[in-house]
Amino acid sequence: MSRGLIDAGIQIVKAYDSWPAAVESYRENIGPHVQQADLKDLLSVIPEIVNIAPDLICGGPPCQDYSLAGRRHEGERASLTVAFAIVVTTIRPEWFVMENVVQAAKSNAWAQSREMLKRAGYGLTEARINSAFYGVPQSRKRLFVIGRLGERDGFLQSAVASKAAARQMTLRDFFGLDLPATMYFPATSKARRSVRFTDEPAPTIRERSIRSIPENYRPHPADAALIENGCVFSRPVRGTRGLRSIEETFPTVTRTSWERPGPKNLSDPHPNDPAPAASTAALTREQASRIQGFPADWVWVASAQRDILQMIANAVPAPVARAIGQVVLARHHGETVPAIEGRFVDWLARGGRSKATARNIKSNVNRSRQLLGGRTFSDTGMEIVALETAPGFSTLSKGTRSDLRQALRLHAEFQSSKSSREKRRTAAMPGDVAEDD
Repeated sequence: MSRGLIDAGIQIVKAYDSWPAAVESYRENIGPHVQQADLKDLLSVIPEIVNIAPDLICGGPPCQDYSLAGRRHEGERASLTVAFAIVVTTIRPEWFVMENVVQAAKSNAWAQSREMLKRAGYGLTEARINSAFYGVPQSRKRLFVIGRLGERDGFLQSAVASKAAARQMTLRDFFGLDLPATMYFPATSKARRSVRFTDEPAPTIRERSIRSIPENYRPHPADAALIENGCVFSRPVRGTRGLRSIEETFPTVTRTSWERPGPKNLSDPHPNDPAPAASTAALTREQASRIQGFPADWVWVASAQRDILQMIANAVPAPVARAIGQVVLARHHGETVPAIEGRFVDWLARGGRSKATARNIKSNVNRSRQLLGGRTFSDTGMEIVALETAPGFSTLSKGTRSDLRQALRLHAEFQSSKSSREKRRTAAMPGDVAEDD
């Protein structure tokens, strides 16, 4: 996550983890600002963070108590979600970002944490993201909760959605040369890639280091072997397929993603497997690491292979974190405004206004948001006060100022009615359906 946020342009001033191996790997690759600490011991971290006074706190509380791969029994690890919320509500940074498996959204721990964060004044965007649309070739579905003080809920939903690619990235896209949006940087060692996607951070730029892809270029031998094989094995979870074509995305990277097919996979294949398991390739550790967004020259500080694979599996893919960081920074600097979602114009028309008048009101909401630097406010009165003190508002005509105020009031009324309808629909639903990870 830190790697991706740094790539987005965010300065990381402090990092915490309770696992020594993860701390040492972080220190080796990112910087000395990392510290071993257990979040359960709140008094060991909160005083220091108070003194740092960060603009943003982000983290990924342990997911094992929620994950489909685990027992889904909320215990000590789930309580760390509450501990994260306690840190945020005590420090009260302007922003926070929390990542977890999508099942966490239905947990008691998140319900308790959400209530604390709302009482503290945070507007929340709860986005369920498929990583394959955000720069990595794996269908890793995760919950990202982005909070900002004073905002309305859902304030970043449209911005997060706008960062998604038009289609999922496949294994061929990542390991091959089929995407047109690539750049060629001649590698300085065999461990590095020469081809990078245009939305990836580039390596250090040297004179004449950017070139067109030469006709005789060939992928790394391990990547070429994977492409030539055409299929890759991934240890199946809960009856899912064990084989994926390179024209597909890889499933969620786990600690066992590098394993070869076992006797059960060979003797009892899934009916939808595209090929016999015995003939397929398996990811190397380095490939699994890269699929998680780690640079090819990342140095793992751990003696046990199991620990390295666990660190890879636990990670937030760097390209996904970069996308979230870019969304946060853009809104922080007032470079984006939230889209007006829902049938606002139709709602206005049902209230007796003409379509032309309704469209003009919608335009005035957007204009107000631009004057507010993209901010929304959970309290309409505070929103109007902020608008009246925004740069440029006082220079507008009296009629225009009145129209902008009224547009914000009407949009707040629309959102309130929309929220009420959604709550009634949710209450009428017969039950929840578990989402596959």
